[in-house]
Amino acid sequence: MAEKEEKPSKQKKVMEELETMKLQASDNPGMSLVSSLLNGKNYLPWSRSIRIALGAKMKLGFINGKSQKPNEDSDEYEQWVRNDCMVTSWILNSISKEIVETFLYVNSARELWTELETHFGESNGPLEYQIQREIAFASQENLSISTYYAKLKRLWDELAFHKPIPQCECGASKILADMNLSNQLMQFLMGLHESFDHVRNQILLMEPLPSVNKAYSMVLRVEKQREVHFEVTNSI
Repeated sequence: MAEKEEKPSKQKKVMEELETMKLQASDNPGMSLVSSLLNGKNYLPWSRSIRIALGAKMKLGFINGKSQKPNEDSDEYEQWVRNDCMVTSWILNSISKEIVETFLYVNSARELWTELETHFGESNGPLEYQIQREIAFASQENLSISTYYAKLKRLWDELAFHKPIPQCECGASKILADMNLSNQLMQFLMGLHESFDHVRNQILLMEPLPSVNKAYSMVLRVEKQREVHFEVTNSI
């Protein structure tokens, strides 16, 4: 029984390795994986975008170390080197010309990724402080509701990426997640323009309190109603 279970597992691993080594007709060394090049100040969103792009191409193993370089006498050696060079080229093409020359002489995609992380990746302490500070001082001001919410959502996602909620089976992780969502609701409401005081008070009086997504929908609806009223008034 164990042998029967082991065989499909090995076959699956072989299939995954074959998929990893595939290159599409559209893949070429001149490609850039992202629209915004790494400039030294945008490492966090840039690295996230690179991971997503490489994940879609099943090439993440070349930067996280899971795809190991075969022996030179192996049948897979040349194919692995070709793929690794392709991934290296994609990443280099995704770096601004002002800083890319610093990384031209790396020996592999993994080495390149590690060097980039060393150069531009910040330690969690200062980065968390920066994100938390931006959240604390976030306010709508003259922004639309959708733009203001998108700004907060980006900060929340960045914070969750660097400081994820610990997972467990005791129920504590759910309590922490619920507290985090409650905090996000308050952060969203506190930053709203004073012209939304009425709907903000309505939301705060709801029992139980709505999710931040629901609150966003409610405030957005008020904004849209005002826009329609303004257009009708101006057309008269």
